[in-house]
Amino acid sequence: MHKLKSTLLPAPVRGDYADAADLLRVLCVGLIGWYHIWQQSWLNPNLTLGGHTLRLYPLVACGYMFVDLMLLLSGFLLMLGYLSGRSRDLRDFYVSRAARILPSYLLCIAVMLFAVALPGKLYGTQRHLWTDLLSHLTFTHNLFPESYTYTKLNGALWTLAVEVQFYLIFPFLARAFCKDAARCYWAMVALAACSRIAIALLVSDSAIYVNRLPAMLDVYANGMLAACVYRRLSERPQRAAGAWLSTALALASAALIYLILGRQLGRQGGENVRLGQMLWRFPLSALGGVFLVCASRSIRLLRALLSNRPVRFLSGLSFNFYIWHQFLEVQLKKWHIPPYTGDAPNREGQQPWQNQYTLLCFAAALLCAMLLTYLVEKPCARLIKRRLSPRKGS
Repeated sequence: MHKLKSTLLPAPVRGDYADAADLLRVLCVGLIGWYHIWQQSWLNPNLTLGGHTLRLYPLVACGYMFVDLMLLLSGFLLMLGYLSGRSRDLRDFYVSRAARILPSYLLCIAVMLFAVALPGKLYGTQRHLWTDLLSHLTFTHNLFPESYTYTKLNGALWTLAVEVQFYLIFPFLARAFCKDAARCYWAMVALAACSRIAIALLVSDSAIYVNRLPAMLDVYANGMLAACVYRRLSERPQRAAGAWLSTALALASAALIYLILGRQLGRQGGENVRLGQMLWRFPLSALGGVFLVCASRSIRLLRALLSNRPVRFLSGLSFNFYIWHQFLEVQLKKWHIPPYTGDAPNREGQQPWQNQYTLLCFAAALLCAMLLTYLVEKPCARLIKRRLSPRKGS
């Protein structure tokens, strides 16, 4: 009884670490991956508990919406680190970001170029080849149709362009946030709103514009604001009533996110879907910020579910899982693994194949992510930091 009671009480809150970040990263990357797998399998999942059925279909079919929450998390963690005294040195910040991204990213480009695109003669012109390659190497590939819509170097990499572009300006935004949080926050929100309004009114096909940094600044702003709020709250002792209130707000924000996905699910047609995505971007990321802050200050039981050894392990694999999952699932279906009959097993309703294929895609992506994380990403990151990070006292 004492153990049960202790799980319902608040636990100490660290101002430089948020428990909810671990699970949110796993959920975002996992649901984005499931969305891409669903595009190949058309498996509509449901979860039955105690005679009640929870429709997972909105989560899966609108999995692309979790990219916004993934970017929100990036803004949150970067700002939380800045407020905690980390990453304030410009060189150290950029070196740490390069160490985190470049090893796996450059390996992916090399494999896609030399093992897939060039041998398969996927480029129709030299212009397409060089635009695709050079824009990916400069993280500008979300700016050109040849390297965004028609890329041959893994379509999932477009988010890295947005991330790196944000990294370039983050140290300056963080300083402005610390000086005048309200003015900086509303300036970022206003710029994003103006960008999306201009896209909606002036562009007939928003495909190449919807996922550019200006249209996502409010997502990062909500993450940075959430970090400031969380840091400020963590300076105060937490009481049981506060932990229960935080738990209720965290669950309410999760429920509202689910409702937003349900509304977005009703949109049909590519352009209408993208307009809905832009419409929901601010409230979705704002609710994600509420979840990050409140869930990380919730009762001990919920926080234990949010951050534990298995969740932290999967969180550590998330980057390489995200990079490779889409390519692997397309290849597995192309290679008829697992075996299927007919030209379109998803349309023909081959339920056993749909289940087997979904599980196999997750397993293959996780295995690939595990190998690349521990054999490439982490060793190379240590080497880059050792060679390039500023030495203390120098």
